[in-house]
Amino acid sequence: MTVQALFYPTLILILAVFLLVTVPRDVMRTLLPYGVVLGGLVDVVCHLLFGNLLKVFSYTNVGVFDVGGGLLIFAPLAWTLVIVFYLYFWPVDNRHLGYFYGLAWSLLATAFGQVILNAELFSYTSWFYPLPMLIIFVLRFAFITWVAKPWKGIW
Repeated sequence: MTVQALFYPTLILILAVFLLVTVPRDVMRTLLPYGVVLGGLVDVVCHLLFGNLLKVFSYTNVGVFDVGGGLLIFAPLAWTLVIVFYLYFWPVDNRHLGYFYGLAWSLLATAFGQVILNAELFSYTSWFYPLPMLIIFVLRFAFITWVAKPWKGIW
């Protein structure tokens, strides 16, 4: 097994440990379905749309972790955990800070795209980075916020 193959499992382990340490269990029960739908499922839809249909990006060197013709099984799992963090730390009381918060997560996701490109787990067309990728992540986090924000009071 190569270091590339262990990148995502290590990332998920680190995220899961941090999640267990920072997010209370009752809040986790509430946020996990949001993470699965708005993180994992949206990642699969984005992969099918931009990866399979439009051929903008693809996962490389997935090995035994390939599901569905080039989809890395750990990517939706990682997105699930990321969205739980995103929603848990959302700034409730400051609307303007919320805009910067969403932009910061979009910049972080765009930068992480470059990290997994350098780890040779991801490839994309040359025109996709950085601005189009950033716009897609801004739209993605705006959609997540729009869907989940009305229910912020329940966690």
